[in-house]
Amino acid sequence: MKKKKSVPRWLQIVSTVIANAAIVLAVVYIVFYILDGFNPMLHFLGEQVIVSKYLDVIIAGLALVLGVLFLICTWKIFYGKKGKKVKKRPRPRYEDD
Repeated sequence: MKKKKSVPRWLQIVSTVIANAAIVLAVVYIVFYILDGFNPMLHFLGEQVIVSKYLDVIIAGLALVLGVLFLICTWKIFYGKKGKKVKKRPRPRYEDD
């Protein structure tokens, strides 16, 4: 049986940082988009064409979803249980005569 190689600690840290950064930046962009809708004088996002503004929000939403999924997957891979659970077969019950 081959022994699995362990993943370097720096790779765990980098993947977690990337996932958290994607989540934070997506949430910040969506919040700025909402605030810019309430008060257009602030110009958080600047002058944009309507299509590109919606496209930016769609990309930010996808980045939020992918960041959360990436964080969950890396957490399961790096910090999940190492061994596989073995299912026990139920014992047959014998009736007493």
